[in-house]
Amino acid sequence: MDLSQYLEIFIDETKEHIQTLNDQVLILEAEPDNIDTVNEIFRAAHSLKGMAGTMGFKRMQRLTHDMENVFSEVRNGKINVNADIVDVVFKCLDCIEGYLANITESGDEGTEDNEDVIKVLNDVLAQSESVGSEPAAKEEKTSENQEAKSGSSDDRKKYLSIPIADFEKNAMQEAKEKGMHVYATTVYIQESCLLKAARAFLVFKGLENKGEIIKSVPSVQDIEDEKFDFDFSMFIISDKSLEEIKKIIENVSEIEEAVIEEFDIPDVVEDTTPKAEEADDKKESAKEQKSEKKDEKKTPAKSGKPVVNRSVRVDIEKLDDLMNLVSELIIAKNGLVSVTGVMAGSDQSFNEQIEYLERITTNLHESVMKVRMVPIESVVNRFPRMIRDLSKKLNKEMELIMTGEDTELDRTVIDEIGDPLMHMLRNSADHGLEDTIDRLKLGKPKVGTIRLDAYQDGNNVTIEVSDDGAGIDVEKIKAKAIERGNITEEQAEFMSDKEAVDLLFMPSFSTAEKITDVSGRGVGLDVVKNKIEGLGGDVEVSTKLGEGTTFIVRLPLTLAIIQALMVDISGEKYALPLNSIVTVEEIPSDEIKYVHTKEVINLRGTVIPIVRLNEVLDLEPVEKDPELEDDDSLIVVIVKKGDKQAGLVIDNLLGQQEIVIKPLGKFIRVPKMISGATILGNGEVALIIDSNTLV
Repeated sequence: MDLSQYLEIFIDETKEHIQTLNDQVLILEAEPDNIDTVNEIFRAAHSLKGMAGTMGFKRMQRLTHDMENVFSEVRNGKINVNADIVDVVFKCLDCIEGYLANITESGDEGTEDNEDVIKVLNDVLAQSESVGSEPAAKEEKTSENQEAKSGSSDDRKKYLSIPIADFEKNAMQEAKEKGMHVYATTVYIQESCLLKAARAFLVFKGLENKGEIIKSVPSVQDIEDEKFDFDFSMFIISDKSLEEIKKIIENVSEIEEAVIEEFDIPDVVEDTTPKAEEADDKKESAKEQKSEKKDEKKTPAKSGKPVVNRSVRVDIEKLDDLMNLVSELIIAKNGLVSVTGVMAGSDQSFNEQIEYLERITTNLHESVMKVRMVPIESVVNRFPRMIRDLSKKLNKEMELIMTGEDTELDRTVIDEIGDPLMHMLRNSADHGLEDTIDRLKLGKPKVGTIRLDAYQDGNNVTIEVSDDGAGIDVEKIKAKAIERGNITEEQAEFMSDKEAVDLLFMPSFSTAEKITDVSGRGVGLDVVKNKIEGLGGDVEVSTKLGEGTTFIVRLPLTLAIIQALMVDISGEKYALPLNSIVTVEEIPSDEIKYVHTKEVINLRGTVIPIVRLNEVLDLEPVEKDPELEDDDSLIVVIVKKGDKQAGLVIDNLLGQQEIVIKPLGKFIRVPKMISGATILGNGEVALIIDSNTLV
């Protein structure tokens, strides 16, 4: 059987189970007696084992099987959870992640057996078996097991204790009258079986070809969901012999035994017609059940567990294709809108249809964007485990508090934001938080706190990574920058604290005294800055010496379709993303002042630097008409990046428009300020200016 078609599903579901295990083991470390958490870990390990076995990944299957055994003993109270066991389980999860990385890359789990981890797991099991066990007790238990496995005992005929309904008795009786056999069987699966539900399925499938199964205990659904031990019972109607039916069952691998016999049908109740009162009661009961079912359907998922899973996995490439089609539709819509603008005074009904098309495309775009949105939880849920490991590695007590995990971002942004956030958290853990002894001397809590807060702010998502550590020593940064030759002593003297902190984002810059596997290589914050700015966002730092540091990351909700302000610069059309624009002002030329040879304006008490876009873009300035009286004023678009502002000088405003961002590719060398291009309604191409690079 070709299982390659299921590989992507296996990879996705394995990631989910690994994350569940990481989360639950962290809870178990804090609450060793939480039996619900132990059960959840056992179920996740069991599911992983079954999935790995089905796909033929034997190493992963063996490791998860041993993990399952350990937590089976924990559930039975034979093993107490301690720090050593938690460490071993985390090592197991790291090994499973290693297998999964190999599977993702090559479709094979690799050749690493991780014998050292498996040995530790088996040592834990061996210790649990030796505690409180005596030879006599073992012999007695063995004797009991052998007796329990004896097929002659009525204890093995579990079907004898199953109640049979009257309609089932009638069906059996009718089959007997037609010369058919009625068999009762209890099937026992080997306890070492990894896929007991699959074995039960094969038994059902084999028997259905030879007869009819009229009852099973547990139910078929429970058996499919593995909600049973290692046995199940059935009643079968068939014209085949008992030996043939038994052979079908026992031919399935890992079936230990099938206890089967011709079933002696209990007496059938002759009068099966209910009395009038009973009939009325049944009708009333049926109505109530029907009403309850209706109410269940109307009940929203919030009020309890959802009855049906209404989600579906969709390949991101399919979503990308859908987004591209919507993008082309918007371009076509913009073309029609521009045509109707030229056809001023044309048929009113035509204009109404264009407006209707505009509404439809906007709604379609919003719907597709919602489909592409993913909670940031899918990225940040791996960080608690990382902070736990860093706490042990750095020998610092710390905790991670996260809020806003349900904040949503576009899938393309989600895929890229993980590494920058990881670098900032590691930076807070290593550089930000003081050692435990130093914290106690300063009167701070022994346990340092790192926070990750996410929230939506207009068309952006803001993520803040903060700590209550030592803060950033700007003098230390300046000294390091002078030592590396990044700045001179004179520059350092006139440098503001904000400018000094920004030096941290320079390539290869680090204030660490020694290189470790956590920090000191100068690779981190420069990667953070480049990655975030590449996503159309920005990052800034707020710090107070002795109190802590906060990294503030702002990201756009989407990278595909945005609202933009179309402007004219030296006769060429450009687009400015609307989410970065604060206001548009008309400024008289005589209000422009100079500070350190730089042009600025004073706008309602705020000094804002001026950027002449025609100079930045190397365009010839538009010659002014001397006959126009108001020709000595400037149109200035005020843009904002964090708490900084700048005024971009343009020639004319062309209006607001929904645009599709098209990448320019790797073969075209463009200035950093150009983030892409868009196709206008008349077919022209307009470049998109990234105002963040100009502030």
